[in-house]
Parts: sequence; structure tokens; C-alpha cells
Amino acid sequence: MFCVYKIKFSKDSFGLVEDYDRLSDIDKEKLADTESESYFEYEDDGLYIFLTIAEPIQVKRYLGILAENLIKFELTDLTEDILKGKFNMDLEVGDKIELTDSIKYSFFIDDLNEWIYNNLDIDTILDRISEVGLGSLTKIEKEFLNNNYNV
Repeated sequence: MFCVYKIKFSKDSFGLVEDYDRLSDIDKEKLADTESESYFEYEDDGLYIFLTIAEPIQVKRYLGILAENLIKFELTDLTEDILKGKFNMDLEVGDKIELTDSIKYSFFIDDLNEWIYNNLDIDTILDRISEVGLGSLTKIEKEFLNNNYNV
């Protein structure tokens, strides 16, 4: 199963370029071979943030290379919070998007919405209805109910 992760680095993208330049060729190749379903990157308060939809094993490999090379980061698994409607990507990231990145962000959101739809289940939807009511479900949650349960 693919999951959604946020990797927050302790420096900006320029600082990470310096770190990347110090990596061995083998580590650079390993990073290049890391697969992701989708990703988006941005800066917040001078720190580089990387959002990805990826398999846990791929993220583990990626983070292993970072740790081995003493590149500091903070990992947050957003999977459950996104599925349960407790994390809104647009509220979290929307105002930090540069105009030049808006198309990339739009593609990431499309991929994220597809991931959400494919990972929803009726129990999650029923929990959301109990929390926020049927009228407050997201468009994706309503689409899921309509397509799968004719609600």
C-alpha cells in the first residue's frame, strides 16, 4: 500500500544541494532510483518540505540514505490523518505555493485525490459521517459513497 508522507528538512533547498553534492555516486544513484507515485516540494519558513505518495519501503530506503549522510529531517506519516479528514492539504500547503509551482501542485492534488478515493472504505466514511455529518463530507467521500453504495 502506498502512504502519504511529509519530510521536513532542517534547511532550505540550497543547503540540501550542498548536502547532495557531498553524497557518494552510489548514494546519488540510490536516491535517483527511489520510486514515488507522486510528490510535491516547497519551502516553508526557510525549510525544504517534501510531500510524497510512496510505498513505505521506498521511503525507508530514502530516509536511510539521508540518515547515513547526517542529513537532518523530520518524517510525518500523513496517511491516516488524510483518510480520516484530519489533514487538509490545501489549508496546510496552499498559501505556500509559488505561482511557478501551481501546476505541479495541481497534479499532486489530483494524484492525492485519486489515492484517497482508492484507499477509502465504508468504515472510514461512516466514522466521518458520525464526526461531521453527511453534508460535511468531502467531494471525494461523497463520490465514493455514490459510486460504491448509491448514496
